[in-house]
Amino acid sequence: MQHSKLSVVGLLIVAQFFTGPIHAEDDANTLKENTWIVRTGYTNINPQSNNGDIANVGDQSNFTTTFVYFLNNNIGIEVLAGFPFRHNIYDKALGTGLKIGSASHLPPTVTLQYYFDSSSKLQPYFGLGLNHTLFFKEKASGPLSGADIRLGSSTDLSLQVGFDYELSNNRFLNLDIRKIQINSKATVTNIGNTALHDVLPDELVFDVPIDPLVIGINLAWKF
Repeated sequence: MQHSKLSVVGLLIVAQFFTGPIHAEDDANTLKENTWIVRTGYTNINPQSNNGDIANVGDQSNFTTTFVYFLNNNIGIEVLAGFPFRHNIYDKALGTGLKIGSASHLPPTVTLQYYFDSSSKLQPYFGLGLNHTLFFKEKASGPLSGADIRLGSSTDLSLQVGFDYELSNNRFLNLDIRKIQINSKATVTNIGNTALHDVLPDELVFDVPIDPLVIGINLAWKF
């Protein structure tokens, strides 16, 4: 609940930025030390198709916001925040494909970015980041109703490529693509209380290599 409140506050601040006046007078494509870029939009997190031998994790979309601070003309530090993503979890081990649970997560990521020099309306960049994914509100369902599911947190690298396209002075359309390494360990207990008590052991522990492709479309403002 605390994570959601912080995300809402962040998005409200960004909305206020977009409705306020523009004070920057330098060229929109000129990136300088102490410059900020705020991007907000809609992001899809699509886990890799092979999540292991036990379960598959479905994709999910939600609103995200990023804040970038420039150390010089080419180097920026970005922080990714947003609303929680809730993913469905489907059976793979028994071959039914049925939904067996769900879980929410937040993927805060800090990225060191490099922006290429550009005199056109298109500004490309790439980044290398560190992601820490937190899982919460796990819930078993379907054939696993009555069991308890826990997903461990994950800390790993993130690769990023993106493009800003100038719409007007200091306002941009942004495409952001990331490949995030997310490797969680799932623990399912109390399986004896479920419809699968005769099929599965009372406890299962298995790796869930999510490793999603993350694509976001955003509006951005430089100030």
